[in-house]
Amino acid sequence: MHCLPLRTLTAAALLLAACSGDGGTSTGTTAETTSPSTTAPSTGDTPTTTTPTSSDTSVTATTGTAGTGSSDATTATATATSDTGDTTQGVDTPGTTTTSDASTSSADTSTSSTSADSSSGAESSGGPVESDIEVVITADNAYAFAYGTDDSISKYYGGVEAVTAGQIFNCGEGPETYVIPYAETIGTTQLYIIAWADSAVTQGVLARFRRKGGGGGFGEDVFTGTKGWQVCATGFDYQPGNGGPPLAQINDFIGKCNEGKLDPNTTSVGWVDDIGTQYGAVAFGEDNTTPYEGGPKAGNEFPLVCQAVMPNEAHWMWFNWDPPNIKPPKSPFLWPGGGGNPDHQFLIFRLAAELLPDPQ
Repeated sequence: MHCLPLRTLTAAALLLAACSGDGGTSTGTTAETTSPSTTAPSTGDTPTTTTPTSSDTSVTATTGTAGTGSSDATTATATATSDTGDTTQGVDTPGTTTTSDASTSSADTSTSSTSADSSSGAESSGGPVESDIEVVITADNAYAFAYGTDDSISKYYGGVEAVTAGQIFNCGEGPETYVIPYAETIGTTQLYIIAWADSAVTQGVLARFRRKGGGGGFGEDVFTGTKGWQVCATGFDYQPGNGGPPLAQINDFIGKCNEGKLDPNTTSVGWVDDIGTQYGAVAFGEDNTTPYEGGPKAGNEFPLVCQAVMPNEAHWMWFNWDPPNIKPPKSPFLWPGGGGNPDHQFLIFRLAAELLPDPQ
């Protein structure tokens, strides 16, 4: 089993095509569809040949509905059933494109990169020890990754919308890897994951974060499932295929989450952690070692994610909209059926950047 080498993009996200070989029970047997794309940030400076062109943060809003779930999703299978609605990437804007790597037998899908900056980004003072941040992440079905301050996002990588089960779980097409240069994280206080899913079968996000040392070492891994995560459920529903929420809307909701005055009937009201409130809690699920028993059920919702890049210790994470009642045999990772938007997505997760240990 051989991993593809990392490819460096100056001042931008680095996408790692995962290894072929060990993806658990997920074998890439799904029908081929359009591959998801990732987006890389820009500082807003004049672009170079290796830096994607910047785009206005006031991105034209894509269709979303407050408190409703609006589309039927066709499920796909990767040896096992998963909710990977038959959708396509919603927003396609020009940017830097990584090239495929022929060093292994598995295909390395090319991905386009675009950028978005926030006018209220992090200040260039303070910040962590000089170390890059490496992120490995996948989601059922869609996510954007970002970082910034407590009040807003300053760098935004999004959004990746998986349209087959293989693009969630499989080596070579599943988890994405980003390396965030230290120079672009100065002043960062929060790491963000924005997540949304189709209204079918399962939903969740799985990730690992760590700091990279100049000598090739790493700080201790931090995972989805590590103490410290918070989530705000916005109640504004996006179905995969729409491109997800625009950055301006995400920043607007970060401000509203900080105020803690969102609608208690359709949101988490404000930020909640894994202990939670009457309005919901961060949900931590199974880790990446749990064998899949042929179909999603409480405590065993997902196939294994490519273990060549996603560590065993990472736990699936989502929002529990009713902690007293959503417990086995119920699960916040299983779509409950019916209409509406019961899990109050889209979701904004955040983790304090100071919780990422420095390299030794």
